[in-house]
Amino acid sequence: MALRIGIAGLGFMGKMHFDTWSKMNGVKVAAMCDIDEKKRSGDWSGIVGNIGGAGRKVNLSGIKIYQDTRDLFADPDLDVIDITLPTYLHVEHALMALQSGKHVICEKPIAINSKEAGKLVAAAGKASRMLFIAQCIRFWPHYAVTRDIIRGRKYGRVISACFRRFSHNPTWSWQDWQNDPKKSGLAALDLHIHDADFVLNCFGKPRTVTSSYAGFKKGRMDHIHSSYGYSAGQMITAEGGWEFAPQYPFGMSFVVVMERATLSLTPDLSLKLFPKKGGMKAVSVPAGDGYSLELAHFVDCIKRNKRSTLVTPASAADSVRLVEAEVQSARSGKPVRVSF
Repeated sequence: MALRIGIAGLGFMGKMHFDTWSKMNGVKVAAMCDIDEKKRSGDWSGIVGNIGGAGRKVNLSGIKIYQDTRDLFADPDLDVIDITLPTYLHVEHALMALQSGKHVICEKPIAINSKEAGKLVAAAGKASRMLFIAQCIRFWPHYAVTRDIIRGRKYGRVISACFRRFSHNPTWSWQDWQNDPKKSGLAALDLHIHDADFVLNCFGKPRTVTSSYAGFKKGRMDHIHSSYGYSAGQMITAEGGWEFAPQYPFGMSFVVVMERATLSLTPDLSLKLFPKKGGMKAVSVPAGDGYSLELAHFVDCIKRNKRSTLVTPASAADSVRLVEAEVQSARSGKPVRVSF
């Protein structure tokens, strides 16, 4: 029997998840919820983002439509609640969904701050159903292959690595919530956390972090650059910013330098290996993207009744803690010891 999915929140990520679910076997989007009447009617023409194309009108016949998330969570016909609401609403709604007896998929970041994240991690540990955090970069094929190469040490230890994620400002969000630091955490928590999470996933917890920032106005953090303290003679950095011009295309990229090869991902998602001996090689990656692969993994975990080891609620909370340390360092101008 197909797993029945209820989506809470029909913004950019709600659309992305709906499109992904619609292409998958063994699942059915059975219900949706949003406070916007226009979106509930199937008019998604106003939904845009930094990837995924323009919005459109969608035929929602056969799908239950709710205005209040409490009604969605109470629906006895649903197996899974997919929370794609703004960041500051994640914990409140994930807790309610877990308490309703549903499995829960929650968009990243797990919470607006580490204190709130801790509440959700604790609740998930006691819940009868599973909580999954959609840290999609862990599943993105180019990054997953790179993680395996780094961990496998086929080309020796990593000497340096630089991860970048740049975008124009996300003015498309509902009531512009992404540009409210109390609701999104701005670029550090909304955009850069992808790479901070990947750094943790590849290298483990750093001893220290040293960060700097820039913004549209004094005190506002629209671009963050961080250097993570691991081994002596090793340099791991990541930066993310969304202060670029409106016409500037979204791009994610990295360069990883190992003892015997350099691995590079360019913004056009071309992954190439440059060994010290021999010519450049294009690196093949599995089909799919981070959204399809993460949701397929979560469905597999639910059907096998086995919690994910690829992304746990606790590890997602650690990524929030790391970003908080980076923000602290950026604002103080000093290195910060990572204590979680």
